[in-house]
This record gives sequence, C-alpha cells and structure tokens, in this order.
Amino acid sequence: MKRISKYFRQPLWLAAAMLFVWYISFGYKYGFIYNHGVSMQPTVENGEWIIMQKKSSMGKEWTPDRFDVVIIDDAKGERLSKRVVGLPSDTVEVKKGIIYLNKKKLEDPFGKGKILIYLVDENEKPLRYWETGEWGNAGDPVVEMISHGEEKVKEGYVWVIGDNRTDSWYGMLRIKDIKGLAVIY
Repeated sequence: MKRISKYFRQPLWLAAAMLFVWYISFGYKYGFIYNHGVSMQPTVENGEWIIMQKKSSMGKEWTPDRFDVVIIDDAKGERLSKRVVGLPSDTVEVKKGIIYLNKKKLEDPFGKGKILIYLVDENEKPLRYWETGEWGNAGDPVVEMISHGEEKVKEGYVWVIGDNRTDSWYGMLRIKDIKGLAVIY
C-alpha cells in the first residue's frame, strides 16, 4: 500500500505546482468562459469556450472599443458574450430591424440578419419579448418592421448586441457591468 501511495504522491505535487504557477502567471488576468446560447453565431457557437481577459486586470479607466466582444452576466447569472456597437455619445437607432449608428446604416462584418428579438432599457427591463410571438417568424412583414427610436449612448454605457441579430437581445449596458473582454474565441 505504501508503494502505491508513494507512486501517486509525486505526480499530484507536480500537478498542484503546475496549477499554482499557471494561476500566478495567467489565472489572475484571464479566465475561461463557456458560451451559452446562439446570440453570437457564427462568431461564437453555443457551447464553445472563450478566453476572457478579466476587467479587473485592465485598469479602472478601461473602456471597450467599438466591435469588441465583451463578457457580461445575464439576469440568471450566466455569462454571455455581446458585441459593442455604440460608444458613449453615439446615437443608435433601429429601423425595420437594421441598426443605424450616428444616422448611418451600420456596416459591420459581424452582424447577421435583422433584429427579431426584444429590447431592454438601461436597467435591463425587457420592453418586448420574442418568446410571446408578438413579432412572428423571420420573414414575416411584422418582424421586418421592428424599430426603436434614436437614443444617445450615455457616458458610462455602451450599446451591445449579439452577432446573430435575429436571436439576440440588445440595448444599453453599463460599462461597470462588463466582466471582461473576449480575447480568444
């Protein structure tokens, strides 16, 4: 019995030491996030892992750039990824399911489809739900008419949405609520 425990003891110490070294050099700054949902398809698929740089390691003055993929928590505490579209002082408007940024149609290589999901306000209060069928199905003329009046992105906020525009909530998000920046996805 002594020989068996001695045989396993050395690899366990080695593994523990490797984990400690990994955490000291990597873990305080980065983390692994399991992506839930399809809102970032095709960029990030449901169930894929994302390496996130923790916001706490980026300094107090850090703010995201346009088109960064940020990590946030939803109301259930699940980690989600969203793309930053609007920055402070930008104006964002949705006309017939299409995003207009500073009065120009948003031409980004990431977004796919027209917006079919619900709106949330800056307090994450849902304004409309897609689950109710209120907007119908993709291709339905009612769906193509989703519009949201022009709003200015306030200081301390960004406007986010998933790349899969037909299946993603969108709206204002406080920068202080961002958990991190997706660096490898």
